[in-house]
Amino acid sequence: SEDEEDDDAEGENGKADKVQRNEDGEAYFDFSKNKRCTVRKWRDMVLVDIREFYEKNGEKKPGKKGISLTLDQYKSLREIIMDGSLDEQIKALEK
Repeated sequence: SEDEEDDDAEGENGKADKVQRNEDGEAYFDFSKNKRCTVRKWRDMVLVDIREFYEKNGEKKPGKKGISLTLDQYKSLREIIMDGSLDEQIKALEK
């Protein structure tokens, strides 16, 4: 799958590289070579954008595959991650 082909964007401590900035000054975090999470503002809304990127003429461009979460949606996702609910379901499927 494409996920397996992506190069890891992990630093020495095993965590994803820290915050970076794109040409618009938006904060982003690379998950892998072609996947990133960007925090941006659009129409006065803060969005957490998780998206695939591709390279064209040496420049990274956002692809169609991805999702933009509103702040409330992000907080809901964050809650199920922080309380361990998501990990429980993942572990159940890995058995």
